[in-house]
Amino acid sequence: MANNSAQRYDDVPYPGLPAPGSHPERLATIAAMRGMQPCDVSRARVLELGCGTGDNLLPMAERYPEASFLGIDFSARQIELATRAAGEVGLANVEFSKLDIARLPADLGTFDYIIAHGVYSLVDVETRDKLLDACRTHLSPQGIAYVSYNTYPGWHVHDMFRALMLYEGRDAKTTAERVTAARRLLNFMNDSLAAENPFTTTVKEQLGPLMARSDAYLLHEYLEEVSQPVYFRQFVAHARRHELEPAGDVALGIRFADYLGAEAEQSLTEITPDLVEKEQFRDIVRNRAIRQTLLCHRDVELARSLRPELVKDMHLSAALRPENPKFSPRSSAVERFLAPNGLRISTPVPIIKAALQHLGTIWPSYASFDELVDAACALLEVPKEKRAAIPPSEVERLQENLLQCCAGGIAEMHRQPQTFVSTLSERPIASRLARWQAVRGNLVTNRWHDSVRIQEIERHVLELLDGSRDNAQLLDALTGLAAAGRFVIAERGRVVGTDEAQRTLSAVLPEALERLARNGLLVA
Repeated sequence: MANNSAQRYDDVPYPGLPAPGSHPERLATIAAMRGMQPCDVSRARVLELGCGTGDNLLPMAERYPEASFLGIDFSARQIELATRAAGEVGLANVEFSKLDIARLPADLGTFDYIIAHGVYSLVDVETRDKLLDACRTHLSPQGIAYVSYNTYPGWHVHDMFRALMLYEGRDAKTTAERVTAARRLLNFMNDSLAAENPFTTTVKEQLGPLMARSDAYLLHEYLEEVSQPVYFRQFVAHARRHELEPAGDVALGIRFADYLGAEAEQSLTEITPDLVEKEQFRDIVRNRAIRQTLLCHRDVELARSLRPELVKDMHLSAALRPENPKFSPRSSAVERFLAPNGLRISTPVPIIKAALQHLGTIWPSYASFDELVDAACALLEVPKEKRAAIPPSEVERLQENLLQCCAGGIAEMHRQPQTFVSTLSERPIASRLARWQAVRGNLVTNRWHDSVRIQEIERHVLELLDGSRDNAQLLDALTGLAAAGRFVIAERGRVVGTDEAQRTLSAVLPEALERLARNGLLVA
């Protein structure tokens, strides 16, 4: 990779965010559903190509202390920042090394999970070739590689933004001038376009989120020398030249395809029997701009379809609520359950209704399949001694429906049990990494590998949650922080005194703890 590109990352590091789709636990879940035998994540070897400042790899290392993690990046400053963070958090199982993807050492070893998030589309032809070669060379026999990349046709509008920003900054002499010119162009477009036709409506839909991005994002995603989105079929052809095979796509859930509906799918079948070509047509219809593709070795035998019986080895979660809160799961009436993303599922089957009700009640906690069956039977008032006599056909139907829910984005499957707690203990604990992040800002990483923006009071509560304090001690510590000027409590425009502050905090603290628990930020 070009030295001047590395210099730009040294000058302006790219503080990334955790990429939930790249988490090895999710990769293992999808691999298992495709018939593979993925390595136990808690003891795996994980490599990230293009790790940046470590924001994606550090939460994984903190979560799995017996696994080992290696992040490489060509920017010396980003590696320095990642290494410093690992040391301050106290993570001994992660290493960051300044290496170029195009020149990896032969003795790097093999890894069970390889991650390349947002690199493939932003490097030159030689480096993207070396990236896939690294996946083939350093991936264990049953390993999974995650590669995210920008895709056509959806990225065409972003190409337009990039071309216009580069044109506006054509005479810029410094990085700051280039970014200033880019923002000037975006502001001009935003102020000048009237949403009166399909073109301007489409552009403005993409323009708003882009304007909210950081300078570092604009610089490294739009103003770098190289930007090479590809069509999905082009990526697959490239991977196959390196003896790698697509094993699914994270963004589309556990299924391989993002189905378009019965009529459209029938038309696709008439157009082509090829799975990759079908996916390409779906991308065209969806105008997809980003893909997160999983790759495995060519000789791995993948299941052509998802087998419902594999659900019994998984843990499940779903933030569902019944459309009718007073429904009876024992009735044979059709009931609908709603997910936060607007999707819904309808069923008249009592055991399925009871299972979905239970998942919604315990969310965000997980339930193993056996636990879910027991809970559903309890809701249906089936005596314990009779639960073993449930007809196998009903259990199979439950497995099939849960699989459909997961494939459709209504529920999620997890190969491992949860590593967070959703109920408050006497002395709450947050992860070391989350506490470290809270001291530095209001963006922290939870145990779902999501980035969570927390309120100011939650920052100060979170940094105190090392398991040594009960509620009374937390309240005293918070009051002390307020008295020391770490944060201010004001009512009706005036700063309150210590006694008033403690009364206010005593009401605020339980709410803050509940929100932290609800967001997957507390651990056992």
